[in-house]
Amino acid sequence: MAEEKKPHQFSELSTKYLMNKDPIQIIGAGFSGLSLAYFFVKEGYPVVIYEKENQVGGVIDSYFSKEMLIETAANGFLCSKKIEALFMDIGCELLLANKESRKKFIYRQGLKTWPLTLSETVKALLKALKSLVTWQFKPFPNENLRDWCFRCLTPEVNQYLIQPMVYGIFAANTSKLSARLVLGSLFFKKEKGTYRGLVSAKGGMKEVITKLKEYLLKANVQFKPQFSTEQISLNKLEHNTFLATSLNSSFFNLTTKSKLQKISLLRVTLSFKKSTELDGFGVLFPENESFFSLGVLANTKIFNFRGKYNESWILGGSEHPDYVHFSDQQILDMIIQDRKRLFGPLNADFEIDNYVIIRWQEVLPLYDLELSKVLEVNSQSLKNLTGNYLGVIGLSGIHERNHTLVKGYLKNEKKTSHPQ
Repeated sequence: MAEEKKPHQFSELSTKYLMNKDPIQIIGAGFSGLSLAYFFVKEGYPVVIYEKENQVGGVIDSYFSKEMLIETAANGFLCSKKIEALFMDIGCELLLANKESRKKFIYRQGLKTWPLTLSETVKALLKALKSLVTWQFKPFPNENLRDWCFRCLTPEVNQYLIQPMVYGIFAANTSKLSARLVLGSLFFKKEKGTYRGLVSAKGGMKEVITKLKEYLLKANVQFKPQFSTEQISLNKLEHNTFLATSLNSSFFNLTTKSKLQKISLLRVTLSFKKSTELDGFGVLFPENESFFSLGVLANTKIFNFRGKYNESWILGGSEHPDYVHFSDQQILDMIIQDRKRLFGPLNADFEIDNYVIIRWQEVLPLYDLELSKVLEVNSQSLKNLTGNYLGVIGLSGIHERNHTLVKGYLKNEKKTSHPQ
C-alpha cells in the first residue's frame, strides 16, 4: 500500500531563522504570484502580495451560467508531481480528465487523430533523423518556428501538425514564433507525478485559486493594494521583490524601438437544444483549412461536473486581433459556419441554446523573436520575474519555474549570510 501523503503543516516550519528576515514582496496575485508565494511560505518566509484588482487569480475564473460551468481562461493543469503536491497542500480534490478525452483531433478534410499520411510521416521521420545525426535539430539563432519546421521536418508537418498545435497553445502563426522559445516551453521539464494528462477541481479553476488563497492567508500572507508598476526598472528592484504582473515593456531596457507584442483571444462557450456531440477532447484547425476558429474544446467530455453538454470555441490569435471587437452575433455566425463544416451535411442540424462570450484583449505574450532577444539581454534580471512571458507559457510550467526561482533565492541568501 502506498504511503498516504499529508498536507503541508505550517506548524512544522522553522520560524526562528526567519524572524528578522524582510518579507518577500510579490506584485501581482494571478496564478503566477500565488504560486510563487506558495513556494516561499513552504520555506517559512513571510510574504506580502500586492494586487490592484479586488479579486485574485488574474484572468482565471469559473462560474456557472445557464447550466454550464464557464472557464474564463485555462480549464486545467497538466499534471505533475508539484501540481499534485499543490492540490494536496491546499485541500483541493484532484479531478482527473475523463478517459474519452484522450482522443484529440486535428481537422484535415475531416477529423483525424493523426493528420499526416503514411508517406508524409515517413518523410518527416527520415528528415528529422538526418537533422539529429548531423547536429542540426537545435534551432538556429533568430530562427522562427516555421523555418525550423521546414528545415528539420517538412512543410506538411508544419501545416497539419505543428501549426494547429501551437495555435492551441500560443495562438500565433509559426512564422511569427521564435523556434527557441516555443520548443523550450513545450519541452520544459516537469517532474512526473502519479497521474498523467489534464487535471482540475470539481468547481473549476476558480476553486483552485480560492483554496490557494485560503492556504496563503493561513500562512499569514498579507494581501495589499498594488502600488504603481509603471516606473519599475528591473535593475533597481530589491532582491526580495518579485514581479508577477502581465508583460510590460517598461520592465526591460529595450535596445530597439520594437514593441513587445500581445495577443487577443475570445473563448465562447455554448450549449445546444439539439446537436451532434464531439467524441473526445476537442479539435484543432490548421490555418489552410480556413476555419474562423483556432479550435474547439468539448468541456463536458474532458471533465465531469461541467453542466449539460457544452463546447468552448477559441477565436482570435495573432492573425485576427480584430475578432475581439466583433459583435456577439458576428462571432456566433462564424462559429455556426465552422461547426457546420466540422460535422458535415449529415450532422449540421443544430440549435444553440445558450452562450457566454469571454473577450480578452492583449492577454497572451507573442513568443516572437523580439521577446526572445529581450529575455536574452535581460537574462540576469529574470530571477525577479514570474509569468507566462518568460519561456514557459503553461500553468504547470510556470509553477515548476517558480519552484526553481525560490530555490535560487534560498541559495543566494545562504551565500549572502555565510560568505566564503
